[in-house]
Amino acid sequence: MRVPLGWLAEWIELPASVDALVDRLTAAGLEVEEILRTGPDLSGITIGHVLERRAHPDADRLSVCRVDVGGAEPLEIVCGAPNVAAGQKVAVATVGTELPGGLRIKKSKIRGVASHGMICSASELGLGEDAAGILVLDSAAEVGAKLTSVIPAGETVLDVEITPNRGDWVSLLGMAREVRASFGGTLRLPETAAPESGAPAAGAVAIAIEDRAGCARYAGRVVRDVRVGPSPDWLVRRIEAAGFRAVNNVVDVTNLVMLELGQPLHAFDLAKLRGRSVRVRAAEAGEKIRTLDGHLRELARGDLVIADAEGAIAVAGVMGGADSEVGEATREILLESAYFDPARVRRTARRLGLASDASYRFERGVDPDGQVRAVDRAARLIAELAGGEVAHGVVEALGEPVPAAEPIALSPARVDRLLGTSFAPGEVQALLAHVEVAAEPASDGTLVCRPPRYRHDLRIAADLVEEVARIHGYDAIPSTLPGGAIEGVTLPPRRETREAVRSALVSAGFTEVMTLPFVGSGDAECLRLAEGDPRRRAVRLVNPIQAEKPWLRTQLVSSLLRTARANRARQLDEVRAFELARVFRAGAPGALPDEPIEAVALLARGAEKSLWGEPRPPVFFEAKGAAERLLAELGVRASFRGGAVEPFLHPGAAGEFRLDKARVLAVGELHPECAREFELEGPVALLIADVDALERAGRAAARYREVSRFPAVQRDIAVLLSREVAAGEVADALREAGGESLQSVRIFDRFAGKGVPEGKVSVAYRLVFQRTDRTLTEPEVSQAMERALSILTRRFDAELREAQQKGGGS
Repeated sequence: MRVPLGWLAEWIELPASVDALVDRLTAAGLEVEEILRTGPDLSGITIGHVLERRAHPDADRLSVCRVDVGGAEPLEIVCGAPNVAAGQKVAVATVGTELPGGLRIKKSKIRGVASHGMICSASELGLGEDAAGILVLDSAAEVGAKLTSVIPAGETVLDVEITPNRGDWVSLLGMAREVRASFGGTLRLPETAAPESGAPAAGAVAIAIEDRAGCARYAGRVVRDVRVGPSPDWLVRRIEAAGFRAVNNVVDVTNLVMLELGQPLHAFDLAKLRGRSVRVRAAEAGEKIRTLDGHLRELARGDLVIADAEGAIAVAGVMGGADSEVGEATREILLESAYFDPARVRRTARRLGLASDASYRFERGVDPDGQVRAVDRAARLIAELAGGEVAHGVVEALGEPVPAAEPIALSPARVDRLLGTSFAPGEVQALLAHVEVAAEPASDGTLVCRPPRYRHDLRIAADLVEEVARIHGYDAIPSTLPGGAIEGVTLPPRRETREAVRSALVSAGFTEVMTLPFVGSGDAECLRLAEGDPRRRAVRLVNPIQAEKPWLRTQLVSSLLRTARANRARQLDEVRAFELARVFRAGAPGALPDEPIEAVALLARGAEKSLWGEPRPPVFFEAKGAAERLLAELGVRASFRGGAVEPFLHPGAAGEFRLDKARVLAVGELHPECAREFELEGPVALLIADVDALERAGRAAARYREVSRFPAVQRDIAVLLSREVAAGEVADALREAGGESLQSVRIFDRFAGKGVPEGKVSVAYRLVFQRTDRTLTEPEVSQAMERALSILTRRFDAELREAQQKGGGS
C-alpha cells in the first residue's frame, strides 16, 4: 500500500523527520519497503510575510528583511534578491531546514549582519529555473502554514507491506491510528454527513441479502442528477500518488474513500439495474458474468455475487460487472458499501485468478461497522464534485451479524513473564489505550480487555501482550537472561528409536529420501502381495492431489523401488537410499486406519566386479551386514532365520531377524518378477524394519565385565553340515555347550566345492575360552569341546573335519 505523507498529515500530525516516522512504524511491525518522492520535498518550507525591507549597511546588493513566519518574533533574514519587498508573501526556509538540493540552512553572519533563514527562489525550491529573484506567493497565503498548502510540489510516499492479519492498516485511517499510537496526537477525520434532498432512496431501489452467511451488511446510497466527467486536479494527484489511475469523478471518489477509510465501494448505474433491485446471493453453477476488465468469467456454486432481477451484476468483494458500469451517460447511481465474508471473497478471488484492490481489503477483514460511514462520505463528495443530489436515507439490509469478540482476560504478571518487563497494571492499561483497547481491572487483578471491532487480529491474551510490546517498543524491552535450572531434554522412546534407525542407516552409507505418500492401485500386484495381506487395505482420499494416485501407501517398498528406477534412468546405477515414514492401512469399518512406522532401505548395485576385476559378494550379504549393524547400534539382540519371508523377496536369498518370535527386520534380494514389474535390472536388495517393533523391543542394557588377567584359549573347529542347516543355529548351540568359560563364537570360514560332499558345506568356527579368576586347564577346555561336538553331531548331524588349538593353558 502506498501512503502519501502529505495526505496522511491531514489526518494526524506527523513527526518532522520522515526517517523517524519510518523507523518507528517499522519497529511497530509495518514494513516500509521504499520511500518514494514524486517531486521536491517542501515539507520544511514555511510561508512568511515580509514586514520590512532595508538596505544592508555594508553591501549594496543585499537587503535585511524582517519576516513573520508565524512564530513568537519575526526573523531577521539577509536576502540578495532584487525583487524582495515589504508586504510580500514568500517561501522561507528556517534554520535547520534542508532544501531539495541538499543545502541545510544554518544561522550565519553575512557581511556583519546575522541571518536566521533564507527567502527562497523557485530554483532553490526545485520548482523552476528562475534563480534571479525570490518566489512571490499569493497574498491570500496563510502566514506560518507549510508551502505545500498553496503549491502542490510533489509528495513523499511510503510503500508499506501490509501483513495478512492487519486489514485495519489498509487505509489512511488505519495509518493515522498507528501514528497516533506511536507519537500521540488527535485524529482529524473528514466530514461524512451527506446533504440529502429529493425523494427517499428506499423508493428508488430494493436491497435484499439472500446469502446471509456471506454478507453481514449491505448499505446503499442513491445519488441523482450526477454529471460524470474528469476529476479535479487535487483528486487526480491524490489517488495517483497512492498508486491508482484516475477514471472519472464518480469512480475516483469511490477509490478515494476506500483509501481513506479502508472500505471498498462500488458505483452502479441505477438505470441499468433490471427491476431496480439488488440481491446478494450465491452464484449458480456455470453462471457467467463479464467483469469490468472485459473478461467473461464462469462462476462456481458458492461464489458470492451481487445480482439484479435477472442475473449477476458483480462478483461480491472482487470486481463489478461491465453491464452496470458507470459511464458518461449515467445520471443516477447506486453506491454500494458492504461487509462480505473474508473467506468467501478469498476463495473466489483465488479460483478466478482475479485479485483486486477491493478483494485485497475484504480478504483481510474490513471494519464491520464502517459501511454507512463510507457510503455517506462518498455520497457527499459525489454531490460536491459531480453535481449530484443525494436521496434521503440509506437503503440497508442485514445478514448474519459479525460476532463480537469475547472480552479477553489479561494478567499483567503474564505480560511481564512473557516480555521480561516489570509493568504496573496501569502502564499496561495505558499502552493498550494507545490502540483503543479498553482495559478494566477485575477483582482478581486481571484486566478485562475489549478490543475495537475493526481489530480482527486481537482474539487471545497473547495478541494483547504483543500489542503492549509493539507500542512500548521492542528495543525498549531490557535484555535479560533466563532464570531457573536448565533440565536435560529427553526424547520419547518412539522418537529416540526413529532417530537411532536414521543414524544407523546413514552411518551404513544410505541416504535418506522423502517420497510422496500418494500411490496408484497397482502396487499390491507388482509386489505379489497375497489377498489377505494387510498391505492390501489401502485408504482412499476423498480429494486427492492427483486423480490417478488416490490411495495412501500401505508400505514403503514400492516408493523406494521407483526411486531406484528413476536414478538408474539417469545413469546412476549405484543407489543406497532409505525412507523412514508412516504408512496407512485401513482398519475396521468406521475406525481410523492403522499408521505403523516403517523404515525401508534399498541397495542397488551396478557393476558386479570390483576395481581389481574380482567378483563382488552377493548383494544379499551386504544388505544383511547393514541389517546386523542397525540392530547392533539399537542394542537389539535378534536371531536370524533364512527363507522366504516376503513375496517380493527372492526365497533363496532372504531372511528375517526375530526377537521373542516376532519379526523386527526382514532382508533379502528383490524377486526377479518384481524387478521386471518395476523395470529394474541388476542386483537389488531390500531391508525392511518395523520401527514400532524395534521400539517395543527396547534397547538392551549394556553389560560390562572385568577384563581377565588370565590367558585365553582359542580353538578352531570345522564341521560338515547340510546346506539346509543355518550357520547361526550352530553358533547358538556351541554357545550353549561351551558354558560360562566360553567367551565368544565366530564363523571365520565357509567352503563348498572340491573335497566337500554334494549337499554339504564346510563351516569353521573359532571358539575363545577364558576365565576371570584363574587360568583354564587343558582338560576343562577339551571337555567343553567334546560337549560341543556331541551337540553338533546329535542335533545337526554334523561331521568333524578338523580342530586346532591356540592360546595358553595348563
